[in-house]
Amino acid sequence: MVDESDTTPESEDNVDPSDLDALLAKITDPEQVYGSTQTSSYVDPGLMGLAEETAHPAWLGIRWREIPVELQQEAWVGLRRWVDWLIAEFKITKAVIPPCWFRHSEIVAELHAAMNLEWKAWEEGAPTVNPMWMWLPQLQAMIMRLRIFVDELGGCGEGKHHEPELVKRDYDEDLWESTVFTRTETKTMDRPETAGEATYVRVRAVDNNGEIVSESNLGGAGAMRTARRDSTAVLTGDGVPGGSDAVLTTTVNQVPEVVELVWEKADSQDGPWTGFDDDDEPKEQPPADL
Repeated sequence: MVDESDTTPESEDNVDPSDLDALLAKITDPEQVYGSTQTSSYVDPGLMGLAEETAHPAWLGIRWREIPVELQQEAWVGLRRWVDWLIAEFKITKAVIPPCWFRHSEIVAELHAAMNLEWKAWEEGAPTVNPMWMWLPQLQAMIMRLRIFVDELGGCGEGKHHEPELVKRDYDEDLWESTVFTRTETKTMDRPETAGEATYVRVRAVDNNGEIVSESNLGGAGAMRTARRDSTAVLTGDGVPGGSDAVLTTTVNQVPEVVELVWEKADSQDGPWTGFDDDDEPKEQPPADL
């Protein structure tokens, strides 16, 4: 007597799991993919979703210089395939994309960016204006730029590769340091309303440990003044004659990144000192020297 539980009825829906060609045919058949509930029981887990795979490569959408080492070879091959398609599709000559394009970083950057744009323009998989508005106009603009690049390369556009020269700058390092490691801040404060009075200001550069790195000389603002009249107070920075505010500027040279500039004001040179911001609202400062 035959045990029917050990037999499977013969049917065209049953596929030998070892027959990969049959499996692929089955999972790429629209009726099987969308209309059958039995497909997943026959498909090897490694093949699931093969017909519906639309995700972009892992290296696409990443700056070329930041593609991880383990993905770089795959990225080169993928870009090569796309460039070969682009050349054939749009009949692009060697004067635009030379045979040695992969040896020229500026051309690689253009082509990688164009590949990203072309992918994005069609990514939605539905009717869209992006290809006409974005991809095709930008493609023509890129072709014009590449033509200029290749013309400057010399014989590369004729198939005679010339290795690009390394381009770098000789910097005035002192000028660089004086620019990068110099911090300038400007604050606006109200002048005293009473003639003869003055508000004193100082700025301290404080590191993240609370230590004073440097301290400015005393500046400040005297009472409101009218145009073309001398003031009894010494001012730093600029002010508008007749205006009610003074603009004070401090510049600190060779200041580390961790340093904070702390602005303080007082009614006399001896203090007490309180902090303030542009809105002239006093801020409590730590006791002692700060």
